[in-house]
Amino acid sequence: MKSQNRTKNIAVVLFSVTLAAFFAFFLYMGAAERTTVYRADTPRGYEVVTGVQTELVSDGTAPIGLRKVYRWVLEPEEITGSSLLFTISHHEIQVYFDDALVYSLTGAEDNRIGRNVSSNWCSVYAGPERAGQTVTVVLTPMFDAALGKTPEFLFGAQDAMILDILTGELPLLVLCALSILVGLFMAGVSAYFRFILKTGNSGLAYLSLFSISLGLWKITDLKSASLLLPEASMAIGYISVGALFLCSVCLLMYFSTLFEKQKDGLILLLSCGASLVCLAVLFLQIFGLAEIRQNLSFSHILLVAAIFSIPLTALVNWIRDKKWGVLPSWRLLILLFAGIGVDLLLYYKNNDNGLLSFAILSFIVYTLIVFLKNVQESTRKAYIDSRTGLENRARWNELMHSDIPLPEPYAILVIDLNGLKQVNDTLGHDAGDRMIYALSAILRSTLPRSSVICRWGGDEFAAAIPGIGRAQLDEQIRNLLRAGEKYNAETPELPVHFALGAALSAEHPGISRAELFRLADEDMYRSKQLWYARKQDAQ
Repeated sequence: MKSQNRTKNIAVVLFSVTLAAFFAFFLYMGAAERTTVYRADTPRGYEVVTGVQTELVSDGTAPIGLRKVYRWVLEPEEITGSSLLFTISHHEIQVYFDDALVYSLTGAEDNRIGRNVSSNWCSVYAGPERAGQTVTVVLTPMFDAALGKTPEFLFGAQDAMILDILTGELPLLVLCALSILVGLFMAGVSAYFRFILKTGNSGLAYLSLFSISLGLWKITDLKSASLLLPEASMAIGYISVGALFLCSVCLLMYFSTLFEKQKDGLILLLSCGASLVCLAVLFLQIFGLAEIRQNLSFSHILLVAAIFSIPLTALVNWIRDKKWGVLPSWRLLILLFAGIGVDLLLYYKNNDNGLLSFAILSFIVYTLIVFLKNVQESTRKAYIDSRTGLENRARWNELMHSDIPLPEPYAILVIDLNGLKQVNDTLGHDAGDRMIYALSAILRSTLPRSSVICRWGGDEFAAAIPGIGRAQLDEQIRNLLRAGEKYNAETPELPVHFALGAALSAEHPGISRAELFRLADEDMYRSKQLWYARKQDAQ
């Protein structure tokens, strides 16, 4: 068990370090790294350009020793005062009209850790005076994997093109924004339950971080992101890849919470490994040893490992303990797994993530279900005494000061253990705890099911019994006393004695619940004094 706890602590520490490192990386990329864009003309603003000549040119100064050159002549009928438009990923760009450089896109010279210019839209205004000139587009791949990317050159009004791109990606933009907002909302709810109500579980926190990372990855991966923020395209590209790496670690940490205690060791080890891989990839990027996008396949491997960690851990638990150990909520994960699997297949089949992200669609549905279940469970825990299973003081105070209906007439009982301190001092706190559990069981088994029974203090209990008159109340009190006598006869070595006070709403018209509770508490105090007086006389 110590080894298991140590592994879990290591996993949490590594996850925290990974999260902090990537967050710092995102902040730095957004604040310090930039793309240099030069335009000779102010763009004002689409048919596909035809007759483009393509040439692959060797150049020892290029990152991979090659540049791609595209040339065509601007025909007069093509020039309508619109713009040359194209998009390309992981290429530096130079555009010439005849011999004049009219556009370039490169990483800024003072960038420290960013070298890949990511995905960009190039927009170059071409007025009527450009007719007959030769357009030369020089694309410099940043690494080998980018060599196969070929742009489609367009002429058109820039505003119309932006509108078309945004319209086409609007459903996914909404889904991404929803995923981020859901994650932020869940993070706030998780913090409230954990730090205010002291009932939250780490699963909801990890799920919220996965939701934010998933939405952040996809929204920065869209064409419209670099189209709307051309100067920040480099940072957007790095954030997109970094968020995808974080998805796998957050997912593994979340999956570790889906197993019964001491049954999640394998997933925690996988999470440690995933955090180390992510930190290594980030280290290579920061120190210029390898581009983070060149290691993108590792993020996919980690996502696949996360998906298979559930059945693999369950199988290991079955072989070891003949018990799966996985909690019932795992069944909902089939929907999430299917979405991630379809997205990965589309990526490797089409080299594109597609318009509709099945992972985000399935995740939002999954998250809503899990979130509601977590809120329900955390709320229930917030009003439950963990030692007795009865409701707690917070629930009782809410009942006493709220408008929650109680069928009239109703009674309030206050029950307090007698002699608990002496038992704790002489026999130990374990014996005192057994007395508390015994009284809890007596109350639960004797009072009506409609009653609200709570542990109000250390040795003090309270109950609200709705729809009861004086005759029924007296009978309930006799039943409790008889149940206590029966328990003491069966357990003479540790008898349970309690003082009991009661107040009936019908006998105090118009009184508040809080005041009725005070009357019952005073009645209990008199009962307690009488019990101690009798005990003193007996001695």
